[in-house]
Amino acid sequence: MCFKNGLIFLWHKICNFAGTLKYKIMKTSKLFHIIGVLILFILASCSSMSYVKMEVLVPAEISVPQHIKKVVIANRSLPEKDEKWRNFLEGFISGESIMADRDASNLCVSGLNNSLNANPRFQAVLKNDTELKGTGTKQFPVLLDWSRAKAICDQYGADALILLETFDSDMMLSQGKRDVKKKVNDQEVIVPEFLADLKIRVNAGWRIYDVKNNKIIDESTFGDEKAWNAVAENPDKALSKLPSKRGALNESGEFAGRMFGKRISPTWVWVSRNYYIRKHDGFKSAKQYVKSNNWEKAAEIWKGLTVNSDPKIAGRACFNMALAAEMDGNLQLALTWAEKSMKEYKISAARSYVNIINTRIMEQERLKEQMEGSDKK
Repeated sequence: MCFKNGLIFLWHKICNFAGTLKYKIMKTSKLFHIIGVLILFILASCSSMSYVKMEVLVPAEISVPQHIKKVVIANRSLPEKDEKWRNFLEGFISGESIMADRDASNLCVSGLNNSLNANPRFQAVLKNDTELKGTGTKQFPVLLDWSRAKAICDQYGADALILLETFDSDMMLSQGKRDVKKKVNDQEVIVPEFLADLKIRVNAGWRIYDVKNNKIIDESTFGDEKAWNAVAENPDKALSKLPSKRGALNESGEFAGRMFGKRISPTWVWVSRNYYIRKHDGFKSAKQYVKSNNWEKAAEIWKGLTVNSDPKIAGRACFNMALAAEMDGNLQLALTWAEKSMKEYKISAARSYVNIINTRIMEQERLKEQMEGSDKK
């Protein structure tokens, strides 16, 4: 119980700090979702609570102009002919696969295409040819000629062109050895362990060409680093436990594309929500309805318990009613129930939920702005 109270106290401090940044919360909304889900998940481990998962639409980091509905995505990160020899030499010296960045960059644009088409804001089409060339490095090339950008968009009936303008990766493989104590036949002995570490750093640079207004509406670089570690009784086995360099780089490239999708498009994400299942037989009955996704029946039971003479039962029922309202898409009603649970009945978990709902309400304004340009509502 002390651990639970400590988590609640920590979350309260985070939420109070966030209140002073009310109008900047969109920058940290994803962090709020992660922290909120983590705290609520741990609270769910207490016997009084269970949890459900739900999909929510979160806004993009930036708002793309509403007239842009269909986009063409293409890879312009590959080098021109006169740059290929230098890139070949660089790859040879570094020990990296010469074709690795080519494959990973293609997966990067594919990852963006899949991300946009899986979410409601844009219709995306992938241009799978190699006629567009860049620097093959972290350096952005000169802007693509606007007449050429417009011709590509006209070819696909699109409103904007999204180009992967740069793609660069660094691989770092290291090995080591350490001595550890182990028990063998009830005796403590020193045995060697062999370590292998693989780190991959990816930088993907993007531009969005608004061909209606001849304007670059976003130019940004996504950087990410992934690491894999392995331990074994000999060096070869440790290495064999790591993913292949090519496979790891491809995974990182595809991930970079998906992350840029979240920057420019509202995205569906899975979140966890807790609800009370103990203190009254009605909570147990409602749990069965939740399991069968019958929220209307569950809410009928919880609503009856909100006027229970036991304030703990009533407060928990109000908390659960907030969840039922959120599942129904009524965030204002969810906030009303959560605040009642927090203020009138002093339910500790309600404070976290109030902040989560407040964040979602603020996000709705950004979502409304961003989704007005979409035909996929």
